[in-house]
Amino acid sequence: MTGRLVVGVEGPGTPARDWSVERDLLDAAGAALVTSICASEEEAAAALRDADAGLVHTSPITGVILDAASKCRALILGGVGHEHVDLELASERGIAVANVPDYCVEEVSDHALALLLALARGLIPLDASSRRGEWDHRGGGRLARIRGCRLGLYGFGRIARRLAEKARGIGLAVMAFDPYVDHSEMRDTSVMPAESLAQLLGSSDFVSLHTHQTPETEHVINADSIRLMKPGARLVNVSRGALIEEGALYEALRSGHLAGAALDVMAVEPFDTRSPLLELDNLVVTPHAAWYSEQSKRELSRKMAGAAIQALRGELPDYTINTPAGRRFSWLDS
Repeated sequence: MTGRLVVGVEGPGTPARDWSVERDLLDAAGAALVTSICASEEEAAAALRDADAGLVHTSPITGVILDAASKCRALILGGVGHEHVDLELASERGIAVANVPDYCVEEVSDHALALLLALARGLIPLDASSRRGEWDHRGGGRLARIRGCRLGLYGFGRIARRLAEKARGIGLAVMAFDPYVDHSEMRDTSVMPAESLAQLLGSSDFVSLHTHQTPETEHVINADSIRLMKPGARLVNVSRGALIEEGALYEALRSGHLAGAALDVMAVEPFDTRSPLLELDNLVVTPHAAWYSEQSKRELSRKMAGAAIQALRGELPDYTINTPAGRRFSWLDS
């Protein structure tokens, strides 16, 4: 693999990334890593033009970029989601696209549970009122006992299943709706299957979102679906910001129909600090941090580099999520 070039691409507006783990692993395999912060489609296309493989974090991968990356064997995505990549066109160009779906299951499920507990126990307003010198247990609003409440999971993948296990440990009953998962898989883990999203929303005290962003799921939480939720229910989103119509969420929180919401992801990131949502005391916001721990960061780096090395060796990377056309799979002969 001597002489192979791997390009790491990330978008602007995020903290500087430490590429040392990827660099060391690729260097040991005989490949060079070059990194680039790309503020535009043209910059990303230029960065990937000579790449044999790409490591992509936040940059959208469009047709212009894929056309420029004529040498590229594989694009390795720095996370679970892949809505920022034109998978169909990548397949046509013979480029394998792989993600890393299992590097932060513990962290995201922990974060979702932490947000749920913060809402349930009024931790953020209680902290704020205490700092103001208001030593009053009522500063967190009308709190309720968690044990015996129901958590509804929209989506039942790795993270949702791990969250269900943790939630049951603190006394929550768990229900899930996922049209792509057989009900027997839910029952096998002591999770009650919902027949519809409407049933899930209407019978859950807490709702946590765990699904990809697709045309089907975009703004799935909107004014109509929020009306189906129990008065006083609480909403958690550690998945994708576009699942929620934020204007409808604002109205539901302001009116009190929803007792609270906790968001780690927003439709536009970084979050617009002028948003009226931030005026609300019953909203908790974290900066797309659910994935993060020092352990998950290192694991992601190792797995991205490992997938790139697989591609450079002529192998299909683990967790390839498309079906690349055959012309690139004469890799061992190139």
